[in-house]
Amino acid sequence: MSMIDPALLMTMSDIAALARVQRPVVSVWRTRAARTDSPFPAPVTRRQGQDLFAAGQVADWLTATHRGNNPEASADAAAHGALDGAAQATEATFRAVTALLALRSVAGVPLGSLSADDLLDTADEHDPDDDMLYREVEGAGDALPRLAAYVDVLVEAAYSEAGAFERLLADRFRLDLRDLGDTALNGPGLALMAWTAAALAATQTGDPVFVDPTGSASDIVLAIAGAAAEGTSGELAVLTANGDSDVARLLRRRLLVHRITRAGLEVQDSGGFAVAGHAVHATQFPPAHNAAMTPAEILAAIDQIVLQMDNAQLGVIMAPASVLTDAGLTRDADELRSTILRSGRVRAIVRLPAGLLSHKPQQHQALWVLGPAYAHVELAERWAMVADLTTISLGPAVIADLVSDLVAALGDRATVRAHSFRFAQVVPTRTLLATRDSLVAGARTVTHASAPQGAALAVRVEELLGALAYAGPVTDAPSLARIAIEPTSRAGTAATGTVEQLMAAGHLRYIAGNRLEASDIVEDQAQAAGIRIIAPAEVLGEHPLGRRRIDRLRFAAGYSAGRVTEPGDVVFCTAPRVAAIVDAEGTSVVAFPARILRINRDDPNGLVSEMLAADITALPAGHRRWRRWQLRRVHHRQRAALAGVMASIRLEHEQTRDRLAQLDELNTLVMAGVAAGTLTLTLDSESLAPLEGTS
Repeated sequence: MSMIDPALLMTMSDIAALARVQRPVVSVWRTRAARTDSPFPAPVTRRQGQDLFAAGQVADWLTATHRGNNPEASADAAAHGALDGAAQATEATFRAVTALLALRSVAGVPLGSLSADDLLDTADEHDPDDDMLYREVEGAGDALPRLAAYVDVLVEAAYSEAGAFERLLADRFRLDLRDLGDTALNGPGLALMAWTAAALAATQTGDPVFVDPTGSASDIVLAIAGAAAEGTSGELAVLTANGDSDVARLLRRRLLVHRITRAGLEVQDSGGFAVAGHAVHATQFPPAHNAAMTPAEILAAIDQIVLQMDNAQLGVIMAPASVLTDAGLTRDADELRSTILRSGRVRAIVRLPAGLLSHKPQQHQALWVLGPAYAHVELAERWAMVADLTTISLGPAVIADLVSDLVAALGDRATVRAHSFRFAQVVPTRTLLATRDSLVAGARTVTHASAPQGAALAVRVEELLGALAYAGPVTDAPSLARIAIEPTSRAGTAATGTVEQLMAAGHLRYIAGNRLEASDIVEDQAQAAGIRIIAPAEVLGEHPLGRRRIDRLRFAAGYSAGRVTEPGDVVFCTAPRVAAIVDAEGTSVVAFPARILRINRDDPNGLVSEMLAADITALPAGHRRWRRWQLRRVHHRQRAALAGVMASIRLEHEQTRDRLAQLDELNTLVMAGVAAGTLTLTLDSESLAPLEGTS
C-alpha cells in the first residue's frame, strides 16, 4: 500500500499527467474497470464541479493494474497532487509551500520531523530580516507541520527542491493565481527574452550582470540564467528590486532554490534607481505585481531605465505592442514614447506575433532593445532597426535570426551596413518621431520565398524563357521574348507600404463586397446573360470563375447600391484563409465576405495588381488584419513593363490550364468510347513506333 498522505488529492487531469496519458484515457479506465476485480478508485469528494481522488489510491491502482506509461507512478504521485481542504487553492498556502521549499533548500535537511516552533526558529535563522520566507512560514499557522511533511514528499517526488518549486509554479494556471499568471510569457516569449539578453551580455566584458528593476520578472530571470549559463563560463549575477510584494518575495525564493546569486536594487518611489558598470536590463511590462499599469505608467518606468543607463549598459524590454509600437496612445503617453526615442538608446523595435502571453493569447507584444546613444551623432542622423513579425511564428530558427539582427543593431552605421538582416531594416529616428502610424508601419511583414539576386536572377529568368520556348500570346501584352532582362547593382529590398498607408495616400481604394441573397445566385456556367460572381470560393480556387452568376436585371433591380469590378481589380478574402486574385476582365459582382482593392490608375505609386495579389496570397495563415498588410511597389519606370509581362504570364497560365482540361476530357472520352465499343482507334506505323518495347 502507498505511504502517500491520504489528504493528497488529484483531479482527472492530474491523474492523466501522472500516468502520462491523454485526459480521455482516464475516463475510459473509470468506465471499463467499474465491473472488474480492480475497479478504478472512487472519488473522495467533489469541488467546483470536479471529482477529486485520493492520490495514494490512484497510485496503488496504477501500480497494480500496470496502466499508463509511468512505472514510477507511486513515487511521482505527490508531485501531481494537491493537499485536501479549501485552503490548498489559496495563494497563502501556495506561498507557504514555496517558502518551505526555499527553507529546506537553505537548511539542507528535511522538514517533516520538525515541530512548528522548530520550523519558525529555522526560518528566523535563515531569514532574519524577513526578506523572502519567514512571513509565509509563520502565516501557515496550525497547518505548518502538515505542509512541511507535504514539502518533503514533494521534494522526493521531484528529486530536488528546485524541481518541486518549478512543478508548483507550473500549476499556477490551474490554481488561477492571477498575480502569477496574468502576464506570464509562454515558451517562445521566454526563449526570445532569454536568448536576446544572453546575446547582449556576450558583447560585454566581465561576468554577466542582469537587472530586473520590477523585481517580479521571475520567469524571465530564470530563463536568462539558463541561457547565459550555456554561453559563458563566468559567474552570473542578478540584481532585482527590493520590493516587498508577494511576487517579488517569490522571485527571491525561486532564485534561492536555484542557487542563483542575487543582489538587491534600491528603487525609489519615483521609479528611479542606479546601476554601475556593465549590465543588461531585462524585464517585462506590465510587471506581475501591477498588471493594471497604464501605457503612460509603463513608458514612465522604461524612461527611468533609460535615464540611468550609460553606454556600458544594454537592455531588452517586452511590453504590449499597443504601448511600444502601435498608434493610438494618449497625448501624454505619446510624448513619453517620443522622449525615449529621442534619447537615441532605443536601437531596435520589433512588433511580435500574438500568442506569447499564456492568459492573453490574442494580445500582441513588442520588444525594444536599448543600447549606446552615440551622443556624437546628430538627432537628424540617428536611426533604429525596425521589424514587424506580426505574422511570423517564433520558432527556434526565427528567434536565432532575430537575435542576430538585434545584436547587430547595437553597432554603428558601418556595422549595420555590413550585417545581412533577415527581419530588421533601418528607419531614421526622425521618421519614427514624425509618424502618426505604428512605429513598424514601414517594416516589411511578408517573407517571400528566397530567390536568386542580381546576375544570378537574370540568368535564371533567361533559362526559364528558353525552356518554355515562349513566343508570346496574341494579346495586347508584350511578348516575353522581346523583353530585355538585365541585372542591376541595387540592393534587393523591395519598397513597401501598408494597405492603410496606401489608402490614406490615395493610391489604393477599398470597396466592400455585395451582400447577395442566396436565391439570386445561379450556378450555370453557360448563362451568358448573367454577371459573373466572385466570392471566397472563386478566390480560393474552389469554384472556377464564371460558374456562378446573377441575372443582370435582378442585380440592377434588387441591389441599387451594387458594385461591380473594373479590369485589374484585386479581389481578396480573409477567411477561411487569406487569398487574392486579379479580375482582369472586370464587370464582376464581388460577393461578401470577398472584397476589392482598386489601384488608382492616375496615381498607382508603383502598385501592380498581380504583385499585390501575390503579396496577399503569400501571407501566413491567420494574418487577417488586412489594413496592416505590406504590399510591394516597383519603380514607376518599370511598372508598365512588369504589368505587361505578368499579364502575358497569366494568359499563358490560363491557356495551359485550358489545354490540360481538354487533355483530361479527351482521355476520359477515349477510354469510355473504346470500352463501350462506340469508338474504334486506328494507329499508323509512325504512331505505333513510340510504343514498341512497352509491355
